[in-house]
Amino acid sequence: MIPVASDLEPGSVVGSYRIEREIGRGGMGKVYKAAHCVLPRSAAIKIMHPELCRQPGMATRMVQEASILEDIRHAGLVRVYECNILPDHRPYIAMEYVQGETLTQKLGVAGKLPWTDVAALLGDVADVLAAVHTRGVVHRDLKPDNLIMTPADPDYPLRLIDWGVARLGPVGRLTMEGMTPGTPIYMSPEQASGQHIAAPCDIYSLGVIAYEVLTGQPPFDGRTLAEVVCKHITSKPARLADKCNAPAKLCELVHRMLDKDPARRPMAVETRQLCNVILRALDTVSNNSDDDMEITVIEGVEPGPAELEFGVTELLPTMRKPRWTPQLDVNFAPPRKPITPKNERDQVSGEIIPPRRLLR
Repeated sequence: MIPVASDLEPGSVVGSYRIEREIGRGGMGKVYKAAHCVLPRSAAIKIMHPELCRQPGMATRMVQEASILEDIRHAGLVRVYECNILPDHRPYIAMEYVQGETLTQKLGVAGKLPWTDVAALLGDVADVLAAVHTRGVVHRDLKPDNLIMTPADPDYPLRLIDWGVARLGPVGRLTMEGMTPGTPIYMSPEQASGQHIAAPCDIYSLGVIAYEVLTGQPPFDGRTLAEVVCKHITSKPARLADKCNAPAKLCELVHRMLDKDPARRPMAVETRQLCNVILRALDTVSNNSDDDMEITVIEGVEPGPAELEFGVTELLPTMRKPRWTPQLDVNFAPPRKPITPKNERDQVSGEIIPPRRLLR
């Protein structure tokens, strides 16, 4: 018999995979790294906590997560290898194993990120959201813990994970009215008040993430859950322009994402497009700056490896060189008598023929 989730040891077999070690845990279950028993493949296996199996609808959530990841193909979503139920009736999912660190871990070291990285992050997450929102899926728990950064991955620079509380359109509700899944500090006002849940909820949560990554702190925080929820519903965030050096267009975009009115927030597609425009504008400015500069060696210094490393060269603006013009003789005078052909038949278009010498 398969041991309970808390007792899984290296070597335990779950489905087609052999457990290697635990790599994470959350509110719904634990995640283990495992290796396929036959194929050369690693996987992340998510197994639900045994106590949650007794709650109505919880096992269905894990099956729903597998269905979302299987149905919607995007490089920013992990692939599903296997989904089944253990002998003790606990569901599990075997998913693509992704090497990287969560955005929470990255912020724990860096505190905040450069605005260029934030713009790229927003565009990448918005691209994933555009794919799922088109299918009527809302994540509902977008936060730094659910973003795995994979900069070395050739397919995509991040993965958006944990779709266990996602909402599948108007008929996919697994939560009773008044119940609000999600994390309060990243929760939209309508989500916090138990109102209509739709795609703008994810945009708001992404705006909270962007604000936190730019400034090092979320737009709303408090000592109690009620205080945080109240600020999300009634308060306006402090101006980003006063807290970071991001360009005005990026600050404006983030504030639009944090609008209390869901109808005034940008959609995922627009968010992705605006981030691309901001980054392209940066590339244009960088290219123009490079065109206006050239490396010039300071006169009298012979640059060697040490001099080049420690800055003997300097950047000087390119100066246009004046065109060379030959100096004219001021005493030059044109001939008094113009040269003309003696006969009309001697005239050739565009040619001057000297007069013939007469024979004596």
